[in-house]
Amino acid sequence: MEDIAESKRVTLRPEDMTAQKISVIFQVQRESVFLTDDSNVALFPRPDGDFNSFDMISRAHYEVHGDPIVAEKPAMNPHAIDTPVRFSFNRPTLGSSSSTGGTLRASYSAPKTFVRNVFNAEIINGKLETSKMVTLRFTEPEACVTSILTKVKEALGQPGSLVLTDSHGNEILDSEGTRGSAFWKQNSRKVYAVPEEQVAALQGNKRKRLSRREDNGLQDVMFDIEEVVEAAQGLQEVSKMIKDLCGGAKSTLMMTLTLSEAEVASLKEVFTCLICNGPLVTPVFSTCCRSLIGCKECVETWNTSHEYCPKCRSVDLENNLHEVAGLSQALTPLKKMLN
Repeated sequence: MEDIAESKRVTLRPEDMTAQKISVIFQVQRESVFLTDDSNVALFPRPDGDFNSFDMISRAHYEVHGDPIVAEKPAMNPHAIDTPVRFSFNRPTLGSSSSTGGTLRASYSAPKTFVRNVFNAEIINGKLETSKMVTLRFTEPEACVTSILTKVKEALGQPGSLVLTDSHGNEILDSEGTRGSAFWKQNSRKVYAVPEEQVAALQGNKRKRLSRREDNGLQDVMFDIEEVVEAAQGLQEVSKMIKDLCGGAKSTLMMTLTLSEAEVASLKEVFTCLICNGPLVTPVFSTCCRSLIGCKECVETWNTSHEYCPKCRSVDLENNLHEVAGLSQALTPLKKMLN
């Protein structure tokens, strides 16, 4: 801080920015101290009497306001402090150049700060349901359960008791592992602020579920054994079904038959209708020539206008005709070859 009226520069550490110390330096009553910046924005101390240094701009000028302290000897105080005293706030950084003679400077490095998100949650149906999130800034000495919890309560403004938990509702206790920035600066580890009575109820429900699980443990094992036995019986049925499918697959395998051109021509001659010259449909056999002569429909049409066999020319064809049953199904695989 710099007292412009006396051209005197004084550098204070952030922890010295208190109403008590400023009142001593500028001879004003501690209860009435407040500051204003160049924009005439007022800065008041917190309830604990400290000014928040993060609200102040480095190298900016500020004015001290307050009721002057009544001196016992007025002659010792040449000018009354009716007007505000102007000063500047300077947050020193490492590597800054040294001041010239007549200026008092103290080498100071601002403490490193960390940021942590904390979710405000309630336990509903055994699960954490979040409603708010606060972002906290803390230093290395403040990296502990107590300080973090205090900052959360101040930010939320909740009068009730809160407990810090993990994502499973387990309370985070103050211990060696939870002290230090290494634990709190990891935002990948979510931290929840939950009402204390809800955490107690959740832990009680967990213990009840665990007790029921232990009581029913043997019964669950029996159920598992029965399921295994049923599955083993089912495997026998599955095995039988697979064998039946394999047998059916073997019976439906297509057989490749290789014939010469002469053999194909011979088959066509035997199983071709002499009337329509197509594959036989419901073949008809004639006893006069002892051979297949044509399709049933074709032979009946032929017999209406002819009395002789279309193959051997024998008469009395009507009495020599016989339908061959079952041969049509046997000729079905040969249709492609006979066409």
